[in-house]
Amino acid sequence: KGYAVERVIEMLADAGIRHALATAGGDTRLLGDRRDKPWIVGIRDPNDKDAVFTRLALNDEAISTSGDYERYFIEDGKRYHHILRPVDGKPVEGVRSVTVIGPDATMTDGLSTSIFVMGPEAGLAMIAKLPDYEAVVITDEQLFYSEGLNPG
Repeated sequence: KGYAVERVIEMLADAGIRHALATAGGDTRLLGDRRDKPWIVGIRDPNDKDAVFTRLALNDEAISTSGDYERYFIEDGKRYHHILRPVDGKPVEGVRSVTVIGPDATMTDGLSTSIFVMGPEAGLAMIAKLPDYEAVVITDEQLFYSEGLNPG
């Protein structure tokens, strides 16, 4: 989906469009600003489908979120979601949502899922090595921001 929204924005830009938003599921790509103001993009609260956890002001960037709250089922009282650990094929536990912001939606899409699987510490260490990319990780117990987003 990240690749698809990136290509849509590329086609719009090639056609002379200067301001646009393309979204597919949890992947969004912004072109330019929103009438001389930033686009305001919300990150959903993984514990409340009707609530926004935070809002970010963005221009000409991509934002992707991977979470355990959209695609899941409950069997025998246990919740199973679609983001799986490669070592055993079981759902990742403890992480609820990962949002990545950066210049390319193909990358933010892949990074959000990768960080979800890696966990907050290893995932944010990887993000720290990637210029122009930032992340927010919400776990069962805690909230993590990458250095460039850290509110203090």
